Amino acid sequence: MRQLDGKFSVDGDRIIKTSNGEEVPKDEPLFFLRARDRLAVEALHHYRVLSIHDGCNDYHIDGVNQAILRFERFAERHGTKQPGITRGL
Repeated sequence: MRQLDGKFSVDGDRIIKTSNGEEVPKDEPLFFLRARDRLAVEALHHYRVLSIHDGCNDYHIDGVNQAILRFERFAERHGTKQPGITRGL
């Protein structure tokens, strides 16, 4: 099983909520950000502001903070690129 973040993992073709083993329905739309996307860190910062404004709990805010740190570390080591620049190649 591959850990995606603090909340979700991938098990084969299934995405699982790690805390309770619940599968994310296959028909639920998802949006995926990669650390190599140069817009991802800024998007996560905005998401954190929205989450705080919405009154999300500390567990959620801490998860967003951890994602920001991991994305920033990756960008420092590997660099980033404009999203979609390779047009899927």
